[in-house]
Amino acid sequence: MRIFVDEEGLSWDYAWDLCHATFAYTNHTILPEALERWPVSMLEHILPRHLEIVYMINHYHLERVRAAFPGDDDRVRRMSIVEETGEKRINMAYLSVVSSHAVNGVAEIHSGLLLTSLFKEFYELSPGKFQNKTNGITPRRWLVLCNPSLSHLITEKIGDEWPTKLHQLERLKEFVDDKGLLAR
Repeated sequence: MRIFVDEEGLSWDYAWDLCHATFAYTNHTILPEALERWPVSMLEHILPRHLEIVYMINHYHLERVRAAFPGDDDRVRRMSIVEETGEKRINMAYLSVVSSHAVNGVAEIHSGLLLTSLFKEFYELSPGKFQNKTNGITPRRWLVLCNPSLSHLITEKIGDEWPTKLHQLERLKEFVDDKGLLAR
């Protein structure tokens, strides 16, 4: 947002649309002690312009919360990116949820827990934003997609089951000394 607005001269709304469409948030933990909450006092000294932008994002976010849940001031307080209790802090997970077009956990059970606990109220505000993604990609699938030539060579030597059956790659050991194959 800072670069788009301050350096590129884009309007707030256009910059927000670009950022929101670009960012997706994968949450890796539901343990409250593992979620980052940055002291506002630190951000005021180190990144004052970024803090202003966080305040603006929070302002527009809370306007949306108030419109969706009129009169529910407790919900507005709970969903604020800026935590006001004790030392004022920025809840980075909340900032990530608000700023992203999609939010997921790292496995189906984890994604489900996000909807019923940590981000329950955010899910109630934007249910379409939340989805499940099982974290990671198999190395075999990655290989098929990023290096089709090598994938074809492997298939030529051991058959076409290896992308779904990891143990099939063991068969490549029989070609470890095949100079012709290694040269390809």
